[in-house]
Amino acid sequence: MSDEKESQDFEIVKELGELPASSVVTEEALAKLFNRHPVSIKRAVERGELPPAVRLFGKPIWTTQIIRDHLSKRLVQAQKEAESLERKISQYST
Repeated sequence: MSDEKESQDFEIVKELGELPASSVVTEEALAKLFNRHPVSIKRAVERGELPPAVRLFGKPIWTTQIIRDHLSKRLVQAQKEAESLERKISQYST
């Protein structure tokens, strides 16, 4: 991955983190934030990488806080899974 791409990805995370918690974000806005096609946003929702949206005026929307909460829950779950795997590995190695 190039340094420019890494920098751009960091700016995306930074921008999402700096928005007020109650900011309403559309699918199109998320696509722009993540530099992805709107279809990629839909697929990320299907895979559970993003939370389900609600509709407002016929368009899928989220608040930034909902997105942050979803990501935080996924990170906590990933940590628990890593710790569980580590415990299993240490049991087999002793």
